Amino acid sequence: MRSYKVRFATGNKYQKTIDAQDPSPSPPSLPRNVPKTQRTNSHHGCLECRVRRVKCDETSPVCLRCQRRGSVCMASTRPAQWQIEMPWLSNMTVFDSWPGDSLPNKRLVQHWVEQGSQMLCVDRNHNPLALPLLPYLASSPSLLHAIQSISAGQLVFFSGDSLAVCLRERGSAIRLLREDLLNSGAISPVSVLTVFLLGMSASWIEPRPDSWGKEHMDGARALMKLILVDKKARQDSTTQLLAGWYLWWDMTCAFLDDDTCESPDQYITQNTLSLGQDHPSFHPIIGDSFELYAMVADIGRYCRRVYEHGLVDSNFDDKIEQRLLVWSSNRGGKHIQNLSNAYRNHGLLMLYQTRRQTHLQSEKLMPLSPPTTQSEHESNEQQREWLSNILSLALEAIENLLEIPLTEPCANFQSLPLLSAAAELTSDESDWRSKSISQFRMLYSINRVPVQVWSIQLLQEIWALKDSGGSVSWLELCLAKGWKLCFS
Repeated sequence: MRSYKVRFATGNKYQKTIDAQDPSPSPPSLPRNVPKTQRTNSHHGCLECRVRRVKCDETSPVCLRCQRRGSVCMASTRPAQWQIEMPWLSNMTVFDSWPGDSLPNKRLVQHWVEQGSQMLCVDRNHNPLALPLLPYLASSPSLLHAIQSISAGQLVFFSGDSLAVCLRERGSAIRLLREDLLNSGAISPVSVLTVFLLGMSASWIEPRPDSWGKEHMDGARALMKLILVDKKARQDSTTQLLAGWYLWWDMTCAFLDDDTCESPDQYITQNTLSLGQDHPSFHPIIGDSFELYAMVADIGRYCRRVYEHGLVDSNFDDKIEQRLLVWSSNRGGKHIQNLSNAYRNHGLLMLYQTRRQTHLQSEKLMPLSPPTTQSEHESNEQQREWLSNILSLALEAIENLLEIPLTEPCANFQSLPLLSAAAELTSDESDWRSKSISQFRMLYSINRVPVQVWSIQLLQEIWALKDSGGSVSWLELCLAKGWKLCFS
C-alpha cells in the first residue's frame, strides 16, 4: 500500500485572519420589541417586513421581499388549524391514560408535523417522521419530548436566550430515554429513533460550533449494531428508516470525529447497505444514494486523517475517485438527482482539495536544491489544472443546488455541498459568491439551524484568505479554528 505522511501547518498559519473575525459566532438574535406603530395589512408577515414597515406577501417558506434582499425571513407562527383532523390528540380518554409525565403540547406537535419533520426528509409525500410518527408517541414519551424539544427550538431560531422550553423538553427526553434503555428487555427501534433525533439536534442548541453530539453518535452506533443483528428488528420499517438515516448522519459527521486514526466500524455500514439492497424502495432521507453517502463518509474520514495526522493513502485516493467518477444519479425526481450530483461533486472536491494541499505541503518539505525551470513549469501546470477542475466541479454543484426550489424539502439537505463548492469560488466569481451567501440566509430562514450562519462566516474568512493570495480548504480552516460544523 502506498502511504506516507505529510506535515500540515498549525492554526497559527491563519491566525491573523481568524483573529480579525468575530471570535464568537452566533446566529442572529431575535429582535425584542417591534414598535407598535409599525402596521401593515399583513397579519402573519415576516419580522423583517414589519420592521421595514412594508407589506409582506407571506410567501412560504421565504417571502419574496426577503428573497430579493437576500435577508433572513422570520415568519410569524400561524394559528393551529388541524387538531380536529387528529382525533387521538383531542381524545380526552387518551389524555387521561397518557403514560408520560406530561400531556402532548399540541402546538409543538403541530409544528413538528408541518415544519420540523420536513427538514429531515427529502420528499414531503413520503415523510415517515410527520403524521406516521404520531401513533408512536403514546408508547414512547421520550420520543414525544424529543420532537417537542426540536419544535420549541426551531420556533425561536434556536436562539440561545430563548431556549428554556427546548432545553426542558430535551432534558425530559434524555431522562425518559435512559429509563427506556435500562428497563426494556430488548432495544426498540423507536428508542433508537429518539437517540437519532437527540443526536442530530445536539449541535443546534450550542452557542458556538465546537460540539457536534459525538456521544449521541457513539450511542447510536452501539444500538444500531444490536438491532441490525436482530432478524425481527431488521424487518421493522423504523429500522429500515434508521439504516439510511445512519448513513446520512455518519456522512455529515465523518470529518468531525477525532478518532479517525482508528479504522471505522465497517460492520454497521455493510449491514446498512445490505439492508438497503434487501428493501430497495426510495428512502425518505437519502433517496437511492446509499452507496454515494457511504463513499462520501469514507472520504470525510480520510481527509480528516490527512489534515490532522498527515496519513496519505494513495491507493484509497485513487480507488475512491474512480468510484465517484463512475457513480451516477438516475433515479428519483430532478431535484433529488440534483442534490445527489452535488454530493458527488462535494466528495470529489474534498478529495481534490486535500490532494492539492498535500502536494503544496510536500513541495515545501522537498530538499533545498533549487527546482529546475522545467519542473517548476510542470508543477505550475498541474496546479492550474487542479484549480480549473475544482472550480468546474464547484460551479456545477452550485448550479444544481440553486435549481432546487426552496419549497422542496430536499433543499434543507444542501448546506454541506453548498459550503464545499462555494469555498472554491474566486474573486472572479463574485456573483456566485453573493448567490451562495443569499442561499445560506434563505436556508436559515427555512430550517433555522445555526450552521447556516456559521457557514456564511466561514466562507467570508476563506474568501478573504483566497483574495490575499492564501490557499486553504474549508475543512483545513475549520480545524485551525477548532470549529465542528455539523450538517446533520
